[in-house]
Amino acid sequence: MPVVRHFLPLIISSLVLIQSTVAQRSVVDSGRSYFRLWAVAPMIGSGTMEDPMRPKYVPAPNFQAPTSRSGIIGYQFVKGDDGMALVQYVAADRASLNQILADPTVKSFLSGRDKQSDLETEFLKHIKSFDFAHFGVKVQ
Repeated sequence: MPVVRHFLPLIISSLVLIQSTVAQRSVVDSGRSYFRLWAVAPMIGSGTMEDPMRPKYVPAPNFQAPTSRSGIIGYQFVKGDDGMALVQYVAADRASLNQILADPTVKSFLSGRDKQSDLETEFLKHIKSFDFAHFGVKVQ
């Protein structure tokens, strides 16, 4: 029993240290990581397998590299009632979004720059019953 009493402070200190180390790890929601841009964009593409209909700046499948982390690495879109696409683009770096941000044919909203209420107002112009709770892409 005296041996246990001697090591008890060491055991308790070790457990506290381990617990505090584990507690410092934070898990980032994959729906909030990377750079995200919401936009109202025109549809492009001819509708063939090689060139499917998609929002402007979404790469055609034959130009996507699944392991690449450059350019647009994820997206989700819904076609609006007026034929425009409501899109969320995801990029690993902000520079990959610059071309979209500079395009006057695309109405864009950048996370951290624009107000959520402005985004919602714009999207609801194109789909009256748009549901933001079920829109957004998760990228690992």
